[in-house]
Amino acid sequence: MKDLYEKFAYDYDEFGPIEDYLGDEKTFFNKIFSEHGVKNVLDCACGTGQHLLMLAQSGYNVRGSDYSKSMLDVARKNLQNRGYDIPLHQCDFRFLEQKFDMTFDAIVCLTNSLPHLHTDEDLLTALRSMKNRLNKNGLLVLTQGTTHYTLTLPSVEVVVNRPDFSRIFVKEQDGRFQTIHVLDLFHSAERSESNQYDIRYRILLDEDYKRLLPQAGFSDIRLYGDYKMSDYDKNSWRMIVVAQA
Repeated sequence: MKDLYEKFAYDYDEFGPIEDYLGDEKTFFNKIFSEHGVKNVLDCACGTGQHLLMLAQSGYNVRGSDYSKSMLDVARKNLQNRGYDIPLHQCDFRFLEQKFDMTFDAIVCLTNSLPHLHTDEDLLTALRSMKNRLNKNGLLVLTQGTTHYTLTLPSVEVVVNRPDFSRIFVKEQDGRFQTIHVLDLFHSAERSESNQYDIRYRILLDEDYKRLLPQAGFSDIRLYGDYKMSDYDKNSWRMIVVAQA
C-alpha cells in the first residue's frame, strides 16, 4: 500500500492539540475497559498519538503501531514532548503478527482507519489479524465518523478556520467509496502555501460490520452512535463498534 500520510502527517495536528481527546471519549473507554478488566492495549492505527496519550494517561499499558512511518515520527515527538515513552512499531494492521508476538486485552483501530482497506478480503485479513493478537474474550474497538447520517451532509465542510490556517474537506461518494479531498491553506506571514491530500475510504456501515466481524471470529458485537453509549441508528453522527474475541 502507498503511504497516504507521508507528507500530510507533519501537518495533521492542525486539527487541534492531541490533548483534545478527553471528556466523553475518555469516559467511554474507561467504562468498557474496566468492565472487561483491560490492562494492555494496542492502538494499531495510532496516527500522531492522540489515543495513545489518552489511554496512557488513564493508566493502561499501551503500544502503538501504524503503517505510516511519517505518522510514527510525529507520534514519537508528540508523546516524548509530553513525557511519555511508548513503544511504537511500523506495521500493516493486516499483518500484526509480523511485529507482535504478544497478545493484548484490547486492540483499538480508530478514526476511520479500517475503511482505508477497500476489499472484503483485506478487511477480513485485518480483522482476523487483530483477533489473533487478542487474549481470550479480548475487546476490539473500531470508530469512524462515516455514518448513514453524515453521508447525507453537504459535500464541502470547513473543519479548521483560523486566522493563519484553514482546512477544508471536499467529499465525493459513489455508494461504495467516499473520497475526501483535504485542502490545507496556510495564510500567514510565516507560511503561505496550499496542499491537497486525497483519501479514499470504503464506506462501511452497520450491516457491513455485522457481516464481517462474525466471519473474522468475533462475537457480542455492539454498535453505538456516540460516546455516551446511545444505540447506533440512522441519525447517528458517529459509529463505535465493540466486539469480543
